[in-house]
Amino acid sequence: MPAKRSAMRQKIRKFCRLKFEVQMSHERIAAATGLSKGAVSKYVQRRSARNLSWPLPEDLDDAVLERLLFPQSCSASTSCTPTTPMCTRSSSAKG
Repeated sequence: MPAKRSAMRQKIRKFCRLKFEVQMSHERIAAATGLSKGAVSKYVQRRSARNLSWPLPEDLDDAVLERLLFPQSCSASTSCTPTTPMCTRSSSAKG
Protein backbone atom coordinates (compact mmCIF):
# COMPACT_ATOMS: atom_id res chain seq x y z
CA MET A 1 0.00 0.00 0.00
CA PRO A 2 2.77 2.56 0.74
CA ALA A 3 4.11 2.11 -2.81
CA LYS A 4 0.67 2.91 -4.25
CA ARG A 5 0.35 6.00 -2.05
CA SER A 6 3.82 7.17 -3.05
CA ALA A 7 2.99 6.72 -6.73
CA MET A 8 -0.25 8.67 -6.25
CA ARG A 9 1.58 11.53 -4.58
CA GLN A 10 4.13 11.65 -7.39
CA LYS A 11 1.30 11.79 -9.95
CA ILE A 12 -0.29 14.72 -8.13
CA ARG A 13 2.90 16.76 -8.20
CA LYS A 14 3.61 15.75 -11.81
CA PHE A 15 0.07 16.72 -12.78
CA CYS A 16 0.52 20.16 -11.22
CA ARG A 17 3.80 20.71 -13.03
CA LEU A 18 2.45 19.60 -16.41
CA LYS A 19 -0.74 21.63 -16.10
CA PHE A 20 0.59 24.89 -14.74
CA GLU A 21 4.23 25.03 -15.76
CA VAL A 22 4.24 23.18 -19.07
CA GLN A 23 0.58 24.11 -19.76
CA MET A 24 -0.28 20.76 -21.32
CA SER A 25 -3.81 19.81 -22.31
CA HIS A 26 -5.81 17.44 -20.13
CA GLU A 27 -5.46 14.76 -22.81
CA ARG A 28 -1.66 15.01 -22.88
CA ILE A 29 -1.46 15.08 -19.07
CA ALA A 30 -3.63 11.95 -18.94
CA ALA A 31 -1.30 10.18 -21.36
CA ALA A 32 1.81 11.30 -19.47
CA THR A 33 0.57 10.33 -16.01
CA GLY A 34 -1.66 7.35 -16.68
CA LEU A 35 -4.67 9.20 -15.29
CA SER A 36 -7.95 9.42 -17.16
CA LYS A 37 -8.94 12.76 -18.68
CA GLY A 38 -11.81 12.85 -16.18
CA ALA A 39 -9.37 12.43 -13.29
CA VAL A 40 -7.21 15.24 -14.67
CA SER A 41 -10.28 17.50 -14.81
CA LYS A 42 -11.16 16.60 -11.22
CA TYR A 43 -7.60 17.39 -10.11
CA VAL A 44 -7.92 20.82 -11.75
CA GLN A 45 -11.22 21.44 -9.94
CA ARG A 46 -9.81 20.30 -6.60
CA ARG A 47 -6.72 22.46 -7.03
CA SER A 48 -8.86 25.49 -7.87
CA ALA A 49 -11.13 24.86 -4.87
CA ARG A 50 -8.07 24.86 -2.58
CA ASN A 51 -6.57 27.98 -4.21
CA LEU A 52 -3.21 26.29 -4.72
CA SER A 53 -0.79 28.42 -6.67
CA TRP A 54 1.98 27.31 -8.98
CA PRO A 55 4.75 26.84 -8.25
CA LEU A 56 3.71 25.02 -5.11
CA PRO A 57 5.17 26.38 -1.86
CA GLU A 58 8.54 24.80 -1.09
CA ASP A 59 7.41 23.63 2.34
CA LEU A 60 4.40 21.77 0.89
CA ASP A 61 5.37 18.10 0.90
CA ASP A 62 3.59 15.40 -1.08
CA ALA A 63 1.58 14.09 1.89
CA VAL A 64 0.20 17.56 2.70
CA LEU A 65 -0.56 18.19 -0.98
CA GLU A 66 -2.50 14.94 -1.15
CA ARG A 67 -4.48 15.82 1.98
CA LEU A 68 -5.32 19.25 0.55
CA LEU A 69 -6.61 17.83 -2.72
CA PHE A 70 -8.23 14.73 -1.24
CA PRO A 71 -9.26 15.70 2.30
CA GLN A 72 -11.48 12.66 2.82
CA SER A 73 -8.97 10.11 1.56
CA CYS A 74 -7.90 7.38 3.91
CA SER A 75 -4.31 7.19 4.99
CA ALA A 76 -2.56 3.99 5.95
CA SER A 77 -2.53 5.04 9.61
CA THR A 78 -6.22 5.94 9.93
CA SER A 79 -9.44 4.12 9.33
CA CYS A 80 -12.26 5.61 7.30
CA THR A 81 -15.82 5.58 8.40
CA PRO A 82 -18.63 6.53 6.05
CA THR A 83 -20.32 9.85 6.56
CA THR A 84 -24.04 9.96 7.21
CA PRO A 85 -24.99 11.05 3.64
CA MET A 86 -22.94 8.17 2.23
CA CYS A 87 -24.68 5.71 4.55
CA THR A 88 -28.05 7.04 3.49
CA ARG A 89 -27.24 6.71 -0.20
CA SER A 90 -25.77 3.24 0.22
CA SER A 91 -28.70 1.87 2.17
CA SER A 92 -31.27 3.34 -0.21
CA ALA A 93 -29.58 2.00 -3.34
CA LYS A 94 -31.41 -0.70 -5.25
CA GLY A 95 -29.96 -4.14 -5.48
